[in-house]
Amino acid sequence: MNISTKITLSIFTLSIGAICLTDYTAPVHGNQNGPPAGRTGSPGDGSNCTVGCHTGTPTTQAGIITSNIPVTGYVPGQTYTITATVVSNPTVKFGFQISPQDASGNLKGTLVVTNSTETQLVGSGKYIEHKLAGTPGTGSRTWTFDWIAPVIGSGDVTFYGAFNITNNSGTNAGDQIRLSSTTVSEDVSSSINENSNSIAISVFPNPVTEYMNVSYELKNNSKVNAKLFSVTGQEIIEFFNEEQNAGTQSKKIELNPSISSGTYFLSIDMNGVKSIKKIIVQ
Repeated sequence: MNISTKITLSIFTLSIGAICLTDYTAPVHGNQNGPPAGRTGSPGDGSNCTVGCHTGTPTTQAGIITSNIPVTGYVPGQTYTITATVVSNPTVKFGFQISPQDASGNLKGTLVVTNSTETQLVGSGKYIEHKLAGTPGTGSRTWTFDWIAPVIGSGDVTFYGAFNITNNSGTNAGDQIRLSSTTVSEDVSSSINENSNSIAISVFPNPVTEYMNVSYELKNNSKVNAKLFSVTGQEIIEFFNEEQNAGTQSKKIELNPSISSGTYFLSIDMNGVKSIKKIIVQ
């Protein structure tokens, strides 16, 4: 008598990998040691654990992915710790896959495994996911790893993740797929440092509406250049570029009506010595 064994090992995707158990009428097979790459549910990946493995509709849950990246944003080249926590009682088996991507699905930054027993990189380092040893849990499961922030000008980065929550029954009945994401911004002040030297700049009023008064002290006769930059470091307009005498300088600068409301950086360059002042345009 032939006994067919139906196995369901769930492929746990959500850019934060999963435990994918696939149906077979054969001995048990599955991806308990990590799902295929590209199952995070991100717009760029276009796939999650319910494709070719699990049935049903994945649910979206905020807050699964957290980090120690400050609210001011990531500093390019710095290393941060990313944490993913899934809670579901009385679940005893979990999986995940995560990937930091831009809006086009490109990898941003560098993923670093900090627990090689429980997590691993796949897809040429674009994804991090569980290993078999990283799947057990009693009502919850937490994974951590490091992320090295990308180069200056990379902009917003979104961590996409897919998670498999399974009751370890040997089938996919009762399994849940959850998707989660979190977006972090670049700290542009890390590349445009406000008041980066001893030359102080005063700007008033700030917030700015139609004009701003700018004052600063020159220790020597200097060629002074004043420019306005966006928060992404893009030059918006050059206000002046001229020789000025030593002493206190004051300028009234009228804003072009085409400059939209938002946050900007006023850069004053004096013979190669640059100072930056953050301004708000209303």
